[in-house]
Amino acid sequence: MRKTRFRSFPVLMITLAFFAGLIYFIINLAIHSAEWASMPYNGHLSDSDAMEMTGTITDRNGVVLAKTENGKRIYNQDEDIRRACLHVIGDDSVNISTAIQTLYRSELSGYNFILGLGAPDFLQKGADIELTIDSEVQKAAYRALGDYRGAVIVYNYKTGEVICMVSTPTYDPENVPEDIDTNDEYEGAYINRTISASYPPGSTFKLVTASAALEEDPDNENREYDCIGYTEIGGKTINCYSVSGHIDMTGALMNSCNAYFAELTVDLGKDCMLKQAEKMGFNSSWKFDGIETAKSSYDVSEADENAFAWSGVGQYTVLESPINMAIRSCAIANGGKSVTPELIMNINTLFGGSLKQNDSSPSKTMMSKETADKLADMMDYTVENSYGKGYFSNYLDVCAKTGTAEVSDDGLAHAWVTGFTKDEDCPLAFAVIVEHGNSGYQAAIPVAGAVLDAAAEALEGD
Repeated sequence: MRKTRFRSFPVLMITLAFFAGLIYFIINLAIHSAEWASMPYNGHLSDSDAMEMTGTITDRNGVVLAKTENGKRIYNQDEDIRRACLHVIGDDSVNISTAIQTLYRSELSGYNFILGLGAPDFLQKGADIELTIDSEVQKAAYRALGDYRGAVIVYNYKTGEVICMVSTPTYDPENVPEDIDTNDEYEGAYINRTISASYPPGSTFKLVTASAALEEDPDNENREYDCIGYTEIGGKTINCYSVSGHIDMTGALMNSCNAYFAELTVDLGKDCMLKQAEKMGFNSSWKFDGIETAKSSYDVSEADENAFAWSGVGQYTVLESPINMAIRSCAIANGGKSVTPELIMNINTLFGGSLKQNDSSPSKTMMSKETADKLADMMDYTVENSYGKGYFSNYLDVCAKTGTAEVSDDGLAHAWVTGFTKDEDCPLAFAVIVEHGNSGYQAAIPVAGAVLDAAAEALEGD
């Protein structure tokens, strides 16, 4: 009897493991079946109209951005809006992997968990998706970028709502170019640069270096260095744009002094810099509404003293995505706490329910309120005394920092600007990159100004 019991124990364990695995599979099937069915590598999906999208996509004001009529997917009547919203909405294909029509294809098609792709027509009406973006602000950003490749991200730093997310190069989803995969003009057109691309941040990274110093000791605000137009670190020269003289942190940020921040970086040390960079979103990615962003990168483990100094001014191997830069500005505006972006306002089903997901990365504290307030004052001072308040916006009070990021291909530098508005009725954090724009002041600020003005006008009636 004892022998029989001993032999039956493994059988019992195997049986329990089988049923545990079966339950786990059923739960995953219930949760992820729609996602699996809509994957780009599903041949049945790609080669037939079995998951034809029937749901409508609208912007925050109810403007239709995509819908289906007579079995055909059609987009907004304004070609500029179609192009501006391409990377958010997507086209009829699944080439833009982060687009709503790719990520939410099953919801838009009315996929049924019980009947799968074989649900009757009356049950296959897709869910309607309301987005947070404003189509007119999208158009303003697209036009402001003009012929440049680049990206614009603007979002409400109180609510997280993304007002504008534009990436170029783009194309018309209703007239996809036949040579899109061979013409250099469209190289990278499937990539949403706001969330899936990373660039050297240039002088915008000085906000991270300043934050690291202030978090270590608030009195570092008054730390002074001498700038004679360059500095020697590790036997090599780090050049500045001008001779700043004897300056503190506020003056160094306004002048964008490489020498000051290079010296400060070395004095802070690698551990301090890495700790603060990671608190501010580096070496990790963000997730919101099913979208996962590219990782921003800060790795100085193998950097010599000179290379490490360059990292503190946003060069060396430092890389940052536009959305991470906007989130960082959001944290500065918010007293040190970030707010995760939100692109989808609601997903309305056939029977009146909502499929809105809640899978976003949690908001995080990037710095103390004291540090955030000091950085905000420095950015305000920089705009007032270096760029000019009127150069940014006709309606909004803006705090900002530009950046000019050198690139390895010997082309013109990338132009950056990031910041936030101080207006309670229009609380916006933003980041703009203009590829090979050469100067953040000359190329990126005009784009940001045009978009912020459009956002101010659009949100006035909200």
